[in-house]
Amino acid sequence: MDNIFGVILCGGESRRMGRDKGLLDTGEGYWAIRMGGKLTPLPAFYSINPQQWGNYSRILPPDHLIIDSTLLPTIRGPLKGLLSIHERFPDKDFLLVACDMQDLDAATIHKVTEAYSRNLPDQGRPAPGPDLYDFFVYQDQGFFQPFAGIYTSRGLTAIYRQAGEGRLLDSSLQSLLREARTKILPIKNPAAFRNYNSF
Repeated sequence: MDNIFGVILCGGESRRMGRDKGLLDTGEGYWAIRMGGKLTPLPAFYSINPQQWGNYSRILPPDHLIIDSTLLPTIRGPLKGLLSIHERFPDKDFLLVACDMQDLDAATIHKVTEAYSRNLPDQGRPAPGPDLYDFFVYQDQGFFQPFAGIYTSRGLTAIYRQAGEGRLLDSSLQSLLREARTKILPIKNPAAFRNYNSF
């Protein structure tokens, strides 16, 4: 899995929490850094907005911080962070998590990376078209869990192109995953997807 990076989304507004979730420390280290540790051995990059640079550059290597792209003015939410990192590393695939997924477990990560690995081209030969997925995510009762999901450069390139041409009418990950070649995985541990809005 040399072609995959870990991505931790930290750029949300945290309105319900009332403070930057990635910088919270409830006794085991900053939440952003803890999430990066859960993705080891993948290289970890952190998606932030411009106002967060000062605080995050004091606790993380600046070259692992990716600020939201100014080339995507109409895109909002998690997709903006994901496409901003794709813009920086257009040939890489990404395992995407959110900084507040503090209960994410190794088994959940392993299952999605295993599905992704099985879909890789075999010794340079492309996999058959119908079996070639762009995204790998969990789903429960028709609702995608877009975090702890893997997004390939192939799929992101198509979305980035649509955004650049003004053809991306809905930038929600739910909508994009429904329309794309998405490999759906069943959820075995619902607690792994809990995100915290208060503590």
